[in-house]
Amino acid sequence: MIFNFDSSSRKRFVFFALSVLAGLLDYLICDFVAWINHLPLFCDTVFIMALSFLAGPWWGVLAGFFYHLIDFILNRTLEPGHLFMLCHFLAALTAGYFKILFIKKTDTGRAVFVKLIVLSIALCLVMSISGGIISYVLSFVEAYNQASSQTDFLTFLWENRFRSKLLLLIAVRLPVNFADRLICTFAAWGVFRGGGRILGAVSKE
Repeated sequence: MIFNFDSSSRKRFVFFALSVLAGLLDYLICDFVAWINHLPLFCDTVFIMALSFLAGPWWGVLAGFFYHLIDFILNRTLEPGHLFMLCHFLAALTAGYFKILFIKKTDTGRAVFVKLIVLSIALCLVMSISGGIISYVLSFVEAYNQASSQTDFLTFLWENRFRSKLLLLIAVRLPVNFADRLICTFAAWGVFRGGGRILGAVSKE
């Protein structure tokens, strides 16, 4: 998708502003909707991934950074849990580079649908493995209190089936992360398509 901005600096400014907005919107979705209502889903990368689709993976990474910067500014605390920022970075990079490498302008709607399913599965694995590793590291930090409605119940069910705590922390994330990534991927694609049309129209004025 190509935008006819007057200059590259204007384009960078627009994408920078969108990265701030994307981080803020995902923060609001996660903390004020999913978390407060105790839903087992976070849906915290919809706009981060949409920006990766639209502008490229590294703008999505910047949006992920602003997500956690906004959280830090509002709560004025730097917690060990902010290490999960790496999950946002990986989601942005995976989504952005997947689109660049595998989704073509000539793809039919059915082909795009199948590829988004594949992307959801890839993201599920990426987020589950990275989240599990981070959670495992944080389990050794005394000040970190692991309390996640997303994984606690499955951890309770499966804790006697895994000898490895690391594998357990990865495995319990797979079912929920698949649903979470499926929602985020298709929602992000919808935002990308709609937002792309709006930006394209604005840039031509």
